[in-house]
Amino acid sequence: MSRRVYFSIFSLALILCLAWTTFIQAGDKPKTLDTDPNLAGWWKFDETSGIIAADSSKHNRKGFLREGISFEKDSAPGRISKALKYGSGDGYVQITKYKGVTGIRPRTVAAWCRTTETKGEIISWGMDDFGKMFTFCFIRGRIGIRPNGGYLYINKETDDDRWHHLAAVVEEAELPNLHDDVKLYLDGVLAEIHDIGLLDLWPIDTGKDLDVTIGDGFKGSIDDVRIYDRALSEDEINAIFKLQSNEPLPKSK
Repeated sequence: MSRRVYFSIFSLALILCLAWTTFIQAGDKPKTLDTDPNLAGWWKFDETSGIIAADSSKHNRKGFLREGISFEKDSAPGRISKALKYGSGDGYVQITKYKGVTGIRPRTVAAWCRTTETKGEIISWGMDDFGKMFTFCFIRGRIGIRPNGGYLYINKETDDDRWHHLAAVVEEAELPNLHDDVKLYLDGVLAEIHDIGLLDLWPIDTGKDLDVTIGDGFKGSIDDVRIYDRALSEDEINAIFKLQSNEPLPKSK
């Protein structure tokens, strides 16, 4: 074998070895809740001007501020950095062309909220039919889920003008329903349920007619809104509450 051929083979082997090492290192990079591939949308509301809310997930699903609200006049101190304050009118944020997590797929929604009132939505999407909406909102003065067919809401009130972290999880199931497959969290822990509707076994099968909207009818501040297209665990919800979403997840997650 000539020296030139030998050198070529050696060089190729070295390049392949370096490429494989880089691949392995990339695969071993710790996953966090901020870099989770199942993070479908993440709106921090840290902007100080304009009417466009950036999506900090990899999907670039921008939110557009509607009905007269803007970051110039409605940006407010947040739980983490800045927040969007609703209540000066009928403003809301529309995530155009994004229909949320639809069908019976598992999901998690989470947000920081601060309010003195008990009305309005944190986030919603779907279709106006039985079991086809997915609305995380106030129900009888408390936060819960309403899929247009039953309802589920927490026991504790949250209209105390303090920041609260609120989350809802739909777990994987053949036909998920409120009674068996939905969990609500308040400030990082599983919340005590106040009431559940008569149609609590109606399947959650979310439609895809409406864009995701944030803050429709809400009076107060909303910060760090997240949608995951998987069911987060209680430990993961607690990590977001503790502002540890940028830290590596345990290997078992």
